[in-house]
Amino acid sequence: MPSSDRKRSSESSSSARSHSSKFIPNMAQLQQAIEDLPDPESWSEKTYACTILVEKKQKLLEFTRKRINRGEESPYRWVYQGRVLIRKRDS
Repeated sequence: MPSSDRKRSSESSSSARSHSSKFIPNMAQLQQAIEDLPDPESWSEKTYACTILVEKKQKLLEFTRKRINRGEESPYRWVYQGRVLIRKRDS
């Protein structure tokens, strides 16, 4: 598996987003990014972006912070591309 470097950022440029839209991370790459996610309950911004190094190229992964209804509770969770829900125990 290639080595990965991660870079954290809460903002990303539109050019980086257009390049990342073609990139689909595999589960190992997604897990690497998930390990560095901040606590969604204490994070103040709506998104969290990080880059991973894949084959000597930086790829942007952006997570969105959303409230999830769990009965009477509504905790925040990270969501990747509106499809992958990240729970605290996943990180």
